[in-house]
Amino acid sequence: MNPIRVVIAEDDIQIAEIQRRFLERIEGFELVGVAHGLEEAQDLTDVLQPELLLLDIQFPTGTGLELLRDLRANNSETDVILITAAREVDTFKAAMRGGVFDFIVKP
Repeated sequence: MNPIRVVIAEDDIQIAEIQRRFLERIEGFELVGVAHGLEEAQDLTDVLQPELLLLDIQFPTGTGLELLRDLRANNSETDVILITAAREVDTFKAAMRGGVFDFIVKP
């Protein structure tokens, strides 16, 4: 069975590293890329076409929701799990409408 290929999109380098270390402990998953910006995340998902994207909401140049909309507009089959500190109901509603798979709320 092939591992689930994952890209992490997180602008905070330390949080991205925590996610990477956690992911490496889980059997059946393979980290194929880490992006610290939206443009880099878009490039990685376009080129590598991972099965799963762990996506933060807030980036210096925009939001993860914009990337989510772009992925869906381009018929990307990548599942997206939002990992975010955002707690606004509107953010979660927009993410659900955009086809997010699940949420993990950061403390």
